[in-house]
Amino acid sequence: MLVSLKWLRDYVDLPADLDIDDLATRLTMASSEVEGVHRVGDWDRALVTVGHVLAVDPHPQADRLRLATVDFGGETPQQVVCGAPNLAVGQRVAFAREGARLFDGHSGEPSVLKRSKIRGVESSGMVLSERELGLSEAHEGIIELPADAPIGAPLADYLGDVVLDVHTWPNRADTMSMLGIAREVAAILGTRWHAPGEDYSEAGPAVSEAVAVHIDDPGLCARYIATVVDGVTIGPSPAWMQERLRAAGQRPINNVVDITNYVMLELGQPLHAFDLANLRGAVGVRTARTGERLTTLDGEDRELTAATLLITDDSGPIALAGVMGGLSTEVTEATTSILLEAARFDPASIRRTSTRLHLRSEASSRFERGLSAELAEHASRRATKLLVELCGGTARAGMVDVYPRPHVTPTVVLARARLDTLLGFVVPAEEVESGLRALGFEVQVSGEGIEVRPPWWRSDVSIPDDIAEEVLRIAGYDRLPATMPSGEVPHHEVQPRIELRDRLSDAFASAGLREVITYSLTTEEVLARVMPAEVLEARPPLKLLNTLSSEQEALRPTLRHSILETVARNIRAGAQRIAIFEAGRAYVPRYEEGKGGPLPDEREQLTGAVTGFEVDRWDTPTGRRLDFFDAKGILDAALAEVGVSLDYAPADEEFGLLPGRTAALSAGGDPVGILGEVHPHTLEAFDVDQPVILFELDLARLERHVPGRFKAVSPPRFPAVEQDLAVVVDDAVPAGRLQATLESSRLVASARVFDVYRGEQLSAGKKSVAFTIRYQAADRTLTTDDANREQARLLARLEREFGAAARG
Repeated sequence: MLVSLKWLRDYVDLPADLDIDDLATRLTMASSEVEGVHRVGDWDRALVTVGHVLAVDPHPQADRLRLATVDFGGETPQQVVCGAPNLAVGQRVAFAREGARLFDGHSGEPSVLKRSKIRGVESSGMVLSERELGLSEAHEGIIELPADAPIGAPLADYLGDVVLDVHTWPNRADTMSMLGIAREVAAILGTRWHAPGEDYSEAGPAVSEAVAVHIDDPGLCARYIATVVDGVTIGPSPAWMQERLRAAGQRPINNVVDITNYVMLELGQPLHAFDLANLRGAVGVRTARTGERLTTLDGEDRELTAATLLITDDSGPIALAGVMGGLSTEVTEATTSILLEAARFDPASIRRTSTRLHLRSEASSRFERGLSAELAEHASRRATKLLVELCGGTARAGMVDVYPRPHVTPTVVLARARLDTLLGFVVPAEEVESGLRALGFEVQVSGEGIEVRPPWWRSDVSIPDDIAEEVLRIAGYDRLPATMPSGEVPHHEVQPRIELRDRLSDAFASAGLREVITYSLTTEEVLARVMPAEVLEARPPLKLLNTLSSEQEALRPTLRHSILETVARNIRAGAQRIAIFEAGRAYVPRYEEGKGGPLPDEREQLTGAVTGFEVDRWDTPTGRRLDFFDAKGILDAALAEVGVSLDYAPADEEFGLLPGRTAALSAGGDPVGILGEVHPHTLEAFDVDQPVILFELDLARLERHVPGRFKAVSPPRFPAVEQDLAVVVDDAVPAGRLQATLESSRLVASARVFDVYRGEQLSAGKKSVAFTIRYQAADRTLTTDDANREQARLLARLEREFGAAARG
């Protein structure tokens, strides 16, 4: 929030010699963080002053230019050339003389004002617009200052300001206003604050004769106040109000809209003005009905859901409660009677609506923080007063105030012992009482504790620890004692699954994959690309009640979609080789009897994908596409690091993966995951047009087969003999079974598949599997003859068990 110190002085007594940087530091330490200090109007005090236009004469050689004689407080008035259409005799203006540092009115770049001839007439000064002063981009005309602006006064004193950029916390809705910051500053500096006037004269019939209000659900709208002002004239707001709105980052529109924005910034209560002539019947607050739509002030025709809170009349919806008004009741230049709304809406409802419709605003951000219902009355009276004074209107008698369940301010009791324990040091009772009273609390101190009643604007204070926080921040966080930690160091808790996840992450990274981290939240539409519709229907994913984004509303029950979305992004970025994995949690709905809705079963998974082309040592693509066996080799290498050997078997039908190119992974006969090529239909849903191999591991199942400790083995004493062997078997015989048979021999240290061939040279239904076999003995050196004899014995066994034949 932007806080103008010039505006702030209306509500709190600030010393004339106030140190701005010190105030920013103290405000940050005790209340709201000041993220920046912006000094507006750093103009030369001698050269940029308030001027008075004494005369306006035509330019002798240009119809669109005029000669202005300006009294700037010096001995002799100065004549300058000016092309502004709104220049007039008697105006107070911003005037600059030669040498002043300004901004170029055309380019916006910094420049120094120089004496020049314009169409033959010398001009050594300038009557200024907002853009030339750097206040805004407005350059259509000059700045018109109020008639009482002191002639010759430095413009920096008259228009200059210091603006604090203040961060407001989610639980402190009261600090999203000038008056809220004023209260905090007063407590910090030990000075007084004062609220703006709310009294106004009333005339004519009662407001209740013009409008009736009803609330369907007090839980969604705790209070609704309506006042009516007749005879208003729509026009520009006063210059002082426009100046303050601009300092706060708001664009002036017209007097009615500016007043609602002004009071919102001043008191923190969003307001809305309806054209009373366009209202039909009673005003209601309810949720949307099936099929209802609303055209909002931005001209968008919006579809409404049953969760959307609305303001309605007899014709239907007229506004999105707390978010944006409707076009049908907009205040226009023809408006003469206004119904002013001030209400307290449910924070969660407003946030859901603003998020779903992408309509975040100053108003919705305040409602979302939870405003006090008492604030609505103060803001309604303040805004009605300004409408009467600045729009020439007449306020009808009274107000319609629907407040079904008036808020009762709680009394909080804080034990003295609890306060001292929380703070870690003792704050004297007198200081506790004075500090809380400075913040507006009613305080009664006794020997055993403190009885406190928060002010109506502090809806965030409800428990004793809240009071302790208030005491501490006013006493000063710098008074907290600095002590070394004491007590026993907590014992290390072994978490095998987390340790396994970390070890596997290192292993897959060592195998050449890059780890990615994606969001745990997604949508049902995205999940439908990787999960069967009947599964999603039977066990829908867990959804957040108050999501930050409509694209992140459901907890993921799988990581597959996250990996494929990452693959798609990398392909679009031009990556030639993609090998990635993610180790994270999937949240599967778990239903338990007697516990209502589903709970999340948090499962540790590791999911990865390989696609693109093989690259050489220089990271240059070789032209060979990565395939199933590349992914299998990565899996084998990574899991070998944790002492697990995988078995591969043809998988049953697996949604999203290609039949015949998918393997079920198991360890010790226990299923632990899946490996397969992604189905083209699934790839199409992610806009991927090249083969992708995906694997998925269940770490809970895998953990059972990780050895507790590795057995140290001495290096072999005798050299090994390596031979290649190719055997022809039926296509249905897995290569893994052949490998296991070969490695069962006591003389075979390892057998590695290096080629599988199917082609014209073999009979139909046959394949050739080639192995590199490493023969080694623990007690002697093997000869080639030894290896040949063992190979013949192994071939005989393969023939008996699998019908294998050696391939020359």
